Amino acid sequence: MIGLQGAALVPGMDVLRRGIAAQQAGDRVRAMAAYRKTIRINPGLAPAHFNLGQLLREDRDYEGAVACFESAVRLRPTAGDAWLNLGAMLERLERHQEAVAMYRRAVECVGADARPRYNLANALLALGEFSEAAESYRAVLEMEPEHSGAQWNLATALLAGGSFGPGWTQYEQRWAQLGVEPATRFPWPLWAGEPVAAKRILVWREQGLGDELLFATCLRDLVAAGAEVTLAVSPRLVGMLTRAFPGVTVVDDGAWGDGEYDFHVPLGTLPRYLRKNRDAFPLQSKFLTPDSAHATRWSTRLDELGPGLKVGICWRSGMMTEERSRTYSRLEEWGPILTTPGIHWINLQYDDCQAELTAAEAQHGITIHRWDGEDLKNDLESVLGLIWNLDAVVTAPTAVSSLAGAAGVSTWQIDNGLDWTAHGEDRSPWFPSIRLIRRTFGSADWLPVLRRAAMELDARRVEDGVA
Repeated sequence: MIGLQGAALVPGMDVLRRGIAAQQAGDRVRAMAAYRKTIRINPGLAPAHFNLGQLLREDRDYEGAVACFESAVRLRPTAGDAWLNLGAMLERLERHQEAVAMYRRAVECVGADARPRYNLANALLALGEFSEAAESYRAVLEMEPEHSGAQWNLATALLAGGSFGPGWTQYEQRWAQLGVEPATRFPWPLWAGEPVAAKRILVWREQGLGDELLFATCLRDLVAAGAEVTLAVSPRLVGMLTRAFPGVTVVDDGAWGDGEYDFHVPLGTLPRYLRKNRDAFPLQSKFLTPDSAHATRWSTRLDELGPGLKVGICWRSGMMTEERSRTYSRLEEWGPILTTPGIHWINLQYDDCQAELTAAEAQHGITIHRWDGEDLKNDLESVLGLIWNLDAVVTAPTAVSSLAGAAGVSTWQIDNGLDWTAHGEDRSPWFPSIRLIRRTFGSADWLPVLRRAAMELDARRVEDGVA
């Protein structure tokens, strides 16, 4: 809350104080009514506008909150918290460029407070201003060296902009967010890029499924350098990675046994030493193949659909929050893609999405094929067999994207522009079969992205001679 400056009773001050008391007591309805009454009595009381804005923000009335915070900063231009909150609400409304200006004003007002600098950096990152965002994150870290959000996002900004050396070094700060010290997890030395010829090295998983597949592309480098590699991964990946890397011992995470190793290393640390620049990425990163039983089963199923391209779709992460939802398009917006002729659509979305699928089918008069009894989240051997037999995949940046890329399947990734693993390119250097189609930085409009994907998919259809 903006403080009440001075104790003199002015019109509306008594009502404002009752509103503050109600807000502090958790009585939101009474507090909002009091603030609105205060504003009617005396529109010049900045705290009433600011405190009402806070409550509207909590109710997710972001437009209303913006109006309140705009009034607060007009009445009290030195109120850093008001500028900060105004910027945050503009970001909620995807008005990132305006938010940047608000955060800059907040920085001018608050001096040593790191909050507006951090928000400024985040807004610049959302606008694709990677270099300037990195500078702002560094400013935050000068003030708060242990700021884990700034540590992580600085790595994101550097890597998204293709600054590999500093980016991978900064990427090691991910452990600060987890409160983990990887060097002490095992009794063996943490690998730091030393020669590995004739050395035993344990490589262990640490992140999500997509990241495991992404960083697994570095394993061939270790094998080629003469290392004896044991890879500990999610149980869902053991079979396919065993086939992919015959020179590597692949085990369930935690089942590395009692043997001795010369080194251990987290999967996500490998790029620091093996992907120091763009030239260090192999031209071909396809490495996953399904087992014959799953490949044959899905080939038969898809052939039964008849002529036409078979294209898999996945439109969002399975872990959705209000904030994350803004980084993914909704299936209901996929009309330009789903109305492309000559295509059989195959669901690859791996969580409860039945209502979304049914609504899209009714809206566009199409069928999105799915098969009862298939577990698209856990039975990854079956999923790989399915993806392997598809002509293409259109997906958000999820584990589906990594699976398709690792299988070498033509993939269009519908992206908000902030997938740092693309390192500023239109094709993933990790998985060259993935082509990114990015939303314009700072825009909330997915339609141009979806139309472009539809055009490219239709061109693929024509190229393949599909009517």
